[in-house]
Amino acid sequence: MTTYSIVQIGSDLTGWAIEIDGLLCASHPSLIYLAAHIEATLKGAEEREAALIAKAIAARPWPNYEERLAHFTVTGPWKPALDPFKR
Repeated sequence: MTTYSIVQIGSDLTGWAIEIDGLLCASHPSLIYLAAHIEATLKGAEEREAALIAKAIAARPWPNYEERLAHFTVTGPWKPALDPFKR
């Protein structure tokens, strides 16, 4: 069984890479890109297709409040935050 991992690389651990069975196979500064690349590969995409899919996903802006709320069902008083990264 093949194992996939995303690991930190670089002298300052500022980059990320996909590790497949202990071998570094692809690197990119974006975790979203690498996660999308692995997901596309696991779904059956070839290497070039996976790279194009990952590039498209990484280029997409973060979903706005209305897009995040579209999949939300109210079950109580809680709702998603307007800014999920604000503390």
